[in-house]
Amino acid sequence: MKGQKKEEWMHLCEMAANEQDSEKLLALVKEINRLLEEKEARLRSQTKPPTTNPES
Repeated sequence: MKGQKKEEWMHLCEMAANEQDSEKLLALVKEINRLLEEKEARLRSQTKPPTTNPES
């Protein structure tokens, strides 16, 4: 799945770089942004330090 996401990301960027229609470009940028937000959330959850209960 990781490779598939990367392929999709690269493909969308290539399409956006060549898109002339502003509505289609906006749709591509929104999808690229969604993928970036997904990745950011995954990375944050992986690097989040374990929480400790100060009362224990």
